[in-house]
Amino acid sequence: MKTKNDVTQESNVLWFNHKKNYVRTDEVVYLKSIENYTKFYLRNGRQFISSHTMKIYEQQLQNTGNFTRVHRGTLLNLKYLTKFEKDTEGNWAYLSTGERIFVSRRKIKKFEGIAPANLFEV
Repeated sequence: MKTKNDVTQESNVLWFNHKKNYVRTDEVVYLKSIENYTKFYLRNGRQFISSHTMKIYEQQLQNTGNFTRVHRGTLLNLKYLTKFEKDTEGNWAYLSTGERIFVSRRKIKKFEGIAPANLFEV
């Protein structure tokens, strides 16, 4: 069993509640901004709200390389991305958890050049 000091050393952990609670970054599916709060959506279906802005978490998650903004208020873990879909309602990212996330027009452009062709369905 890992002690708190062992977990503190790990770079793939986000801390909450004055370092009383933590979550592993690979467990985070996506984050949504709610004014000055951030709502976390985890792989196991659990959700919780943090009193920090999403910008703070985006800066912490930059070194993992898996997270990117797909909308002004949404930060997505690319590990859970299965495909993109464009329809009359807009651009959508489908996740392995079964969820569908809106992707802004400006943000979809950065994926078109780097994502495999099978990610995009029209």
